[in-house]
Amino acid sequence: MGFMLWEGVTLLFVILGGLVVLTVRRKTSGRPLFTDQDWHTYFGDLPLQVSKPRLVLQISGAAFICSLVVIITGPVLARIGPGLYSVTIIFACLGIVKLTLR
Repeated sequence: MGFMLWEGVTLLFVILGGLVVLTVRRKTSGRPLFTDQDWHTYFGDLPLQVSKPRLVLQISGAAFICSLVVIITGPVLARIGPGLYSVTIIFACLGIVKLTLR
């Protein structure tokens, strides 16, 4: 149980760390910190108007692309540390799934 609690807290801090990196990067470039478009991209409703076989095909494609991203970028991004690596992979996969299901 302690391991699950530790991993849950770690994941929470990784996600919050990713959001902090995003906002600091935006602030230094003079853009708004967290826009409505960001909110809808990562947390908004996803309007699905496709048939079930097409949806299964799109989700399978998104899973395959996410797997390729993890395999290809793993050796390069793992050097920056597990926290930034996890945040990068999570946001990349969220974006891939969002774009694939459009």
